[in-house]
Amino acid sequence: MKRSLNKILFFLSIATISLSSCKKDEETPTPTPTPTPQTGMFKVEFEHGFDGAEFAFDTTYTNAAGESLTFTKFDYYISNVKLTKTDGTTWSQPNSYYLLKSNDDLSRLLTISDVPTGTYSGITFSIGVDSTHNVSGAQTGALDPANEMFWSWSTGYIFIKAEGTSPASSMGGAFEYHIGGFQTANNTNCVRTVSHTFGGATMTIAPNTAPQIHMAVDIAKLFNGTSNLSVAATPMVHMPGADAVAIADRFQEAFEFEHLHE
Repeated sequence: MKRSLNKILFFLSIATISLSSCKKDEETPTPTPTPTPQTGMFKVEFEHGFDGAEFAFDTTYTNAAGESLTFTKFDYYISNVKLTKTDGTTWSQPNSYYLLKSNDDLSRLLTISDVPTGTYSGITFSIGVDSTHNVSGAQTGALDPANEMFWSWSTGYIFIKAEGTSPASSMGGAFEYHIGGFQTANNTNCVRTVSHTFGGATMTIAPNTAPQIHMAVDIAKLFNGTSNLSVAATPMVHMPGADAVAIADRFQEAFEFEHLHE
Protein backbone atom coordinates (compact mmCIF):
# COMPACT_ATOMS: atom_id res chain seq x y z
CA MET A 1 0.00 0.00 0.00
CA LYS A 2 2.78 2.32 0.95
CA ARG A 3 4.62 1.50 -2.32
CA SER A 4 1.49 2.29 -4.36
CA LEU A 5 1.09 5.65 -2.57
CA ASN A 6 4.69 6.55 -3.33
CA LYS A 7 4.14 5.78 -7.01
CA ILE A 8 1.07 7.96 -7.08
CA LEU A 9 2.93 10.85 -5.45
CA PHE A 10 5.85 10.47 -7.88
CA PHE A 11 3.61 10.63 -10.96
CA LEU A 12 1.70 13.61 -9.53
CA SER A 13 4.96 15.55 -9.03
CA ILE A 14 6.04 14.78 -12.62
CA ALA A 15 2.67 15.99 -13.93
CA THR A 16 2.89 19.17 -11.85
CA ILE A 17 6.36 19.96 -13.21
CA SER A 18 5.19 19.32 -16.77
CA LEU A 19 2.14 21.55 -16.41
CA SER A 20 4.22 24.29 -14.80
CA SER A 21 6.73 24.10 -17.65
CA CYS A 22 3.98 24.27 -20.28
CA LYS A 23 2.34 27.23 -18.55
CA LYS A 24 5.65 29.09 -18.37
CA ASP A 25 6.29 28.46 -22.06
CA GLU A 26 2.84 29.70 -22.97
CA GLU A 27 3.22 32.92 -20.95
CA THR A 28 6.58 33.91 -22.51
CA PRO A 29 5.69 36.40 -25.26
CA THR A 30 7.48 36.24 -28.58
CA PRO A 31 9.55 39.42 -28.96
CA THR A 32 8.29 41.73 -31.71
CA PRO A 33 11.07 42.56 -34.15
CA THR A 34 11.98 46.24 -34.31
CA PRO A 35 11.14 47.56 -37.76
CA THR A 36 14.07 48.95 -39.76
CA PRO A 37 13.56 52.67 -40.42
CA GLN A 38 12.91 53.31 -44.10
CA THR A 39 14.96 56.05 -45.73
CA GLY A 40 15.58 57.49 -49.17
CA MET A 41 17.45 60.32 -50.84
CA PHE A 42 16.93 63.43 -52.93
CA LYS A 43 19.02 65.89 -54.92
CA VAL A 44 19.14 69.67 -55.10
CA GLU A 45 20.46 71.39 -58.22
CA PHE A 46 21.50 75.06 -58.12
CA GLU A 47 21.49 76.73 -61.55
CA HIS A 48 23.30 80.05 -61.73
CA GLY A 49 22.21 83.00 -63.82
CA PHE A 50 22.70 86.77 -63.94
CA ASP A 51 19.60 88.90 -64.27
CA GLY A 52 17.91 86.41 -66.60
CA ALA A 53 21.03 85.44 -68.57
CA GLU A 54 23.01 82.23 -68.19
CA PHE A 55 25.98 82.69 -65.89
CA ALA A 56 29.52 81.97 -67.10
CA PHE A 57 33.03 83.18 -66.42
CA ASP A 58 34.67 85.48 -68.96
CA THR A 59 31.23 86.85 -69.87
CA THR A 60 30.41 90.54 -69.41
CA TYR A 61 27.32 91.52 -67.41
CA THR A 62 25.91 94.88 -66.35
CA ASN A 63 24.72 95.64 -62.83
CA ALA A 64 21.96 98.07 -61.81
CA ALA A 65 24.52 100.86 -61.49
CA GLY A 66 25.31 100.46 -65.20
CA GLU A 67 28.77 99.02 -64.56
CA SER A 68 30.29 96.20 -66.63
CA LEU A 69 31.34 93.09 -64.71
CA THR A 70 33.27 89.94 -65.58
CA PHE A 71 33.56 87.18 -62.97
CA THR A 72 36.64 85.04 -62.36
CA LYS A 73 35.41 83.34 -59.16
CA PHE A 74 32.11 82.73 -57.44
CA ASP A 75 31.92 80.28 -54.51
CA TYR A 76 29.54 80.07 -51.55
CA TYR A 77 28.42 77.80 -48.72
CA ILE A 78 25.05 76.08 -48.32
CA SER A 79 24.47 74.49 -44.91
CA ASN A 80 21.93 73.11 -42.43
CA VAL A 81 19.52 71.63 -44.97
CA LYS A 82 16.03 70.98 -43.61
CA LEU A 83 12.86 69.54 -45.15
CA THR A 84 9.28 70.23 -44.06
CA LYS A 85 6.71 67.43 -44.25
CA THR A 86 3.14 67.98 -45.35
CA ASP A 87 2.07 67.44 -41.71
CA GLY A 88 4.24 70.35 -40.59
CA THR A 89 7.02 68.31 -38.97
CA THR A 90 10.62 68.79 -40.11
CA TRP A 91 13.74 66.74 -40.76
CA SER A 92 17.23 68.26 -40.57
CA GLN A 93 20.33 66.78 -42.18
CA PRO A 94 23.10 66.50 -39.59
CA ASN A 95 26.43 68.13 -40.41
CA SER A 96 25.33 69.44 -43.80
CA TYR A 97 27.96 71.78 -45.23
CA TYR A 98 28.40 72.20 -48.97
CA LEU A 99 30.76 74.43 -50.93
CA LEU A 100 29.25 75.37 -54.32
CA LYS A 101 31.60 76.52 -57.05
CA SER A 102 30.54 78.08 -60.33
CA ASN A 103 33.38 76.38 -62.16
CA ASP A 104 32.40 72.94 -60.83
CA ASP A 105 29.05 71.60 -62.03
CA LEU A 106 29.20 68.60 -59.68
CA SER A 107 29.49 70.85 -56.61
CA ARG A 108 26.17 72.49 -57.53
CA LEU A 109 24.26 69.18 -57.46
CA LEU A 110 23.79 68.10 -53.86
CA THR A 111 22.90 64.49 -53.08
CA ILE A 112 21.33 64.10 -49.65
CA SER A 113 20.85 60.59 -48.26
CA ASP A 114 19.33 58.90 -45.20
CA VAL A 115 16.16 60.96 -45.35
CA PRO A 116 13.13 59.42 -43.59
CA THR A 117 10.47 58.28 -46.02
CA GLY A 118 7.46 60.54 -46.31
CA THR A 119 5.90 63.37 -48.24
CA TYR A 120 7.56 66.77 -48.07
CA SER A 121 6.35 70.21 -49.10
CA GLY A 122 9.33 72.53 -48.67
CA ILE A 123 13.05 73.04 -48.10
CA THR A 124 15.09 75.37 -45.87
CA PHE A 125 18.85 75.97 -45.88
CA SER A 126 21.39 78.53 -44.76
CA ILE A 127 23.81 80.57 -46.82
CA GLY A 128 27.08 80.52 -44.92
CA VAL A 129 28.39 78.62 -41.92
CA ASP A 130 26.73 78.68 -38.49
CA SER A 131 28.42 80.16 -35.42
CA THR A 132 29.24 76.76 -33.87
CA HIS A 133 31.44 75.75 -36.79
CA ASN A 134 32.88 79.23 -37.14
CA VAL A 135 34.37 79.07 -33.65
CA SER A 136 35.60 75.48 -34.05
CA GLY A 137 38.64 76.49 -36.09
CA ALA A 138 39.70 75.07 -39.43
CA GLN A 139 38.01 71.75 -40.23
CA THR A 140 37.78 69.14 -42.99
CA GLY A 141 35.68 68.35 -46.06
CA ALA A 142 33.82 71.35 -47.43
CA LEU A 143 35.16 73.33 -44.46
CA ASP A 144 38.80 72.51 -45.18
CA PRO A 145 40.97 75.68 -45.34
CA ALA A 146 42.46 74.29 -48.56
CA ASN A 147 39.24 75.47 -50.22
CA GLU A 148 40.42 79.05 -49.61
CA MET A 149 37.20 79.97 -47.84
CA PHE A 150 38.72 80.46 -44.39
CA TRP A 151 40.15 83.71 -43.01
CA SER A 152 43.51 82.75 -41.56
CA TRP A 153 43.82 86.20 -39.99
CA SER A 154 40.44 86.01 -38.27
CA THR A 155 38.52 83.06 -36.88
CA GLY A 156 35.71 82.24 -39.26
CA TYR A 157 34.71 81.28 -42.76
CA ILE A 158 34.08 83.26 -45.91
CA PHE A 159 30.45 82.53 -46.81
CA ILE A 160 30.46 84.07 -50.31
CA LYS A 161 33.49 84.81 -52.47
CA ALA A 162 32.93 86.82 -55.65
CA GLU A 163 35.88 88.11 -57.67
CA GLY A 164 36.31 89.55 -61.13
CA THR A 165 37.11 92.62 -63.18
CA SER A 166 35.30 95.83 -64.02
CA PRO A 167 36.44 99.02 -65.78
CA ALA A 168 34.51 100.89 -63.07
CA SER A 169 36.84 99.64 -60.34
CA SER A 170 39.45 101.97 -58.89
CA MET A 171 41.30 98.93 -57.55
CA GLY A 172 43.32 98.13 -60.67
CA GLY A 173 40.18 97.16 -62.55
CA ALA A 174 39.33 94.36 -60.10
CA PHE A 175 36.55 93.70 -57.60
CA GLU A 176 36.70 91.33 -54.64
CA TYR A 177 33.81 90.59 -52.28
CA HIS A 178 34.59 88.14 -49.45
CA ILE A 179 31.45 88.00 -47.32
CA GLY A 180 31.41 86.48 -43.84
CA GLY A 181 30.70 87.23 -40.21
CA PHE A 182 28.56 85.33 -37.72
CA GLN A 183 28.37 87.59 -34.67
CA THR A 184 25.18 89.52 -34.00
CA ALA A 185 26.97 92.43 -32.34
CA ASN A 186 27.93 95.47 -34.43
CA ASN A 187 25.75 94.37 -37.38
CA THR A 188 28.18 91.69 -38.62
CA ASN A 189 25.99 88.57 -38.87
CA CYS A 190 25.93 87.48 -42.52
CA VAL A 191 24.39 84.00 -42.12
CA ARG A 192 21.10 84.00 -44.04
CA THR A 193 18.25 81.48 -44.17
CA VAL A 194 16.33 80.60 -47.33
CA SER A 195 12.96 78.79 -47.21
CA HIS A 196 10.82 77.71 -50.15
CA THR A 197 7.76 75.54 -50.62
CA PHE A 198 7.48 73.44 -53.75
CA GLY A 199 4.84 75.63 -55.31
CA GLY A 200 1.97 73.44 -54.12
CA ALA A 201 3.72 70.24 -55.27
CA THR A 202 5.03 67.59 -52.89
CA MET A 203 8.20 65.51 -52.88
CA THR A 204 7.94 61.83 -51.96
CA ILE A 205 10.95 60.21 -50.32
CA ALA A 206 11.00 56.42 -50.68
CA PRO A 207 13.75 53.76 -50.77
CA ASN A 208 13.68 53.41 -54.56
CA THR A 209 13.14 57.03 -55.65
CA ALA A 210 15.51 59.96 -56.27
CA PRO A 211 13.51 63.20 -56.62
CA GLN A 212 15.36 66.38 -57.54
CA ILE A 213 14.72 69.97 -56.48
CA HIS A 214 15.75 72.62 -58.99
CA MET A 215 16.75 76.03 -57.59
CA ALA A 216 17.58 79.11 -59.68
CA VAL A 217 20.25 81.45 -58.31
CA ASP A 218 20.46 85.02 -59.62
CA ILE A 219 24.02 86.20 -59.00
CA ALA A 220 23.00 89.74 -60.00
CA LYS A 221 21.43 90.01 -56.53
CA LEU A 222 24.92 90.54 -55.13
CA PHE A 223 24.68 94.00 -56.71
CA ASN A 224 21.02 94.70 -57.41
CA GLY A 225 18.24 95.04 -54.87
CA THR A 226 16.58 97.51 -52.53
CA SER A 227 20.00 99.11 -52.30
CA ASN A 228 22.51 98.66 -55.12
CA LEU A 229 26.23 97.91 -54.94
CA SER A 230 28.46 100.11 -57.10
CA VAL A 231 31.87 98.71 -58.00
CA ALA A 232 33.17 102.26 -58.43
CA ALA A 233 32.15 103.19 -54.88
CA THR A 234 32.98 99.84 -53.25
CA PRO A 235 35.37 97.66 -55.25
CA MET A 236 36.33 95.47 -52.28
CA VAL A 237 34.75 94.02 -49.14
CA HIS A 238 37.11 91.82 -47.14
CA MET A 239 35.74 91.88 -43.61
CA PRO A 240 32.47 91.69 -41.64
CA GLY A 241 30.57 94.94 -41.43
CA ALA A 242 27.72 96.95 -42.91
CA ASP A 243 28.83 96.44 -46.54
CA ALA A 244 29.05 92.66 -46.06
CA VAL A 245 25.63 92.56 -44.38
CA ALA A 246 24.05 94.48 -47.29
CA ILE A 247 25.48 92.01 -49.82
CA ALA A 248 24.30 89.04 -47.70
CA ASP A 249 20.80 90.57 -47.51
CA ARG A 250 20.59 90.94 -51.29
CA PHE A 251 21.99 87.47 -52.00
CA GLN A 252 19.37 85.94 -49.72
CA GLU A 253 16.83 87.00 -52.37
CA ALA A 254 18.79 85.27 -55.17
CA PHE A 255 17.31 81.79 -54.58
CA GLU A 256 14.05 80.78 -56.21
CA PHE A 257 12.35 77.39 -56.44
CA GLU A 258 11.97 76.45 -60.10
CA HIS A 259 10.52 72.96 -60.28
CA LEU A 260 10.62 69.46 -58.87
CA HIS A 261 11.57 66.24 -60.68
CA GLU A 262 10.02 63.11 -59.15
